[in-house]
Amino acid sequence: MSAHGELVEPCELCVQTFVTRVGLALLIAATLLPRSAAAHIGSPDVFLDGQAGPYHVLVTVRPPYAVPGVADVEIIVTSGDVKSVRIVPLPLTGPGAQFAPVSDTATRSSDDPRLFIGHLWMMTAGAWQVRVAIAGDRGEGTLSVPVPTLPQATLGMTFAIRGLLVGLMLLLCTGFIAIISAMVREARLAAGETPGIAARRRGRIAGVVAACLTIAVVVSGNWWWTAEATRYALYVYKPLQATPAVTPDGRLRIELHDPGWIASRVLDDFVTDHGHLMHLFVLSPALDRLWHLHPDEVTTGAFERRLPEMPAGDYALFADLVHKTGLSETVTGTLSTPAIKGAPLSGDDSAWAESTVRLPARRSVAHNDRSEGGKPDGASAVSPTENGGRIAWVRDAKPLVPKRLTMFTFRVEQANGQPATDLELYMGMPGHAVFVKRDRRVFAHVHPSGSAPMAAMEIAMPSRDAHAGHTAAIPSTVSFPYGFPEPGDYRIFVQVKRSGAVQTGVFDVSVG
Repeated sequence: MSAHGELVEPCELCVQTFVTRVGLALLIAATLLPRSAAAHIGSPDVFLDGQAGPYHVLVTVRPPYAVPGVADVEIIVTSGDVKSVRIVPLPLTGPGAQFAPVSDTATRSSDDPRLFIGHLWMMTAGAWQVRVAIAGDRGEGTLSVPVPTLPQATLGMTFAIRGLLVGLMLLLCTGFIAIISAMVREARLAAGETPGIAARRRGRIAGVVAACLTIAVVVSGNWWWTAEATRYALYVYKPLQATPAVTPDGRLRIELHDPGWIASRVLDDFVTDHGHLMHLFVLSPALDRLWHLHPDEVTTGAFERRLPEMPAGDYALFADLVHKTGLSETVTGTLSTPAIKGAPLSGDDSAWAESTVRLPARRSVAHNDRSEGGKPDGASAVSPTENGGRIAWVRDAKPLVPKRLTMFTFRVEQANGQPATDLELYMGMPGHAVFVKRDRRVFAHVHPSGSAPMAAMEIAMPSRDAHAGHTAAIPSTVSFPYGFPEPGDYRIFVQVKRSGAVQTGVFDVSVG
């Protein structure tokens, strides 16, 4: 009906119906565009066990899935004299790392007074840090946590939001056309005057023009939306690609290729982490064999290492690298090889095979498993090592669940169960742990200080020795802060060094 109560002619209804259908189709096309996705192999969350001045803290940072996005930060303090915790995001390097904006105050949890929670915006992809400032009865202290922000995908719209936007667009489009048509048809009429044939014709023409304009706007908006989605798809993280091959003389050669991501990522800026540019883990499909190797860079983006003895088969490769910007990456690949006679292991390289030790019958450790002595606490699993010793997993009865920080503590023992007294630093650390999901979708190389590489820690806090506290006598227990990113069955490899030899303990666990 018109503004004066007159019926609108069927032709005008046809125009409005046509525009409605076209608009609906265009909006559906815009909102249902396929979303790019890229899965970064490894655990996205960052865990750190460190000191902020006099305060011992455990920090968890969950980077945003899309960038710009919000990172979740959790700080656990081990003492009760902390009054406030403030957090702020900063680039890890460059001028921005020196000039901190106003920090946010982390909120103390009402359930746990030792837990502080905060949320921070990460605005660009690359290497960032979260600076934690703590104030309490013993003064103040700061700690920086390196955080790689790697946009994983474009966030998709929910069905509810799409439906809401479709409804709003239809309302705006039909309302615009109706207003223009009525304005042109009735603007010259006196009060109470009925539109004549000429006025109705002008209204129909104006409605068609308004419909065409509306369609043009919707099409242009869809084009802009597509262009922005395409541009962001290029911004989504694309891991370095690795091409592994075995040379005729038994050397593993890994050539890295950049598929194209942010311009600041290059292949000639890797820095040493624990004395090596690359930490390579070679795993068999059944996870019954592990090699921890350290290839050398022979040319830009190409690494080589003489392989040890290996049986024929297919192997998964996980290579940890750190750029000079502090950005850490895990490069993955697969290697199919015939049997290799190989060379003896040397330097910091190590190997483990399930056939060389007698592991207990394989079962996942659940939260209610008991130790060999039948007690609910204490060592819930014991793994023999190659030298006749063993490594015991010391844990409580709490269930293992995803997305929760857990301290994984292991005790290195003699064959008779007494604590080992001959431990040495292994690449500057009391130990190294590798958490691998059975389907190999999750891989994490963790140190006693956490999941952040030491090279990135040294960039974040250059005035501190990242290995401080690791030069004294090595205790028989070593702990690793970590949280499983998703449920499933995992295998944990724990590596320590005893009397010059690397020993490996292996534990299976089910995360509910």
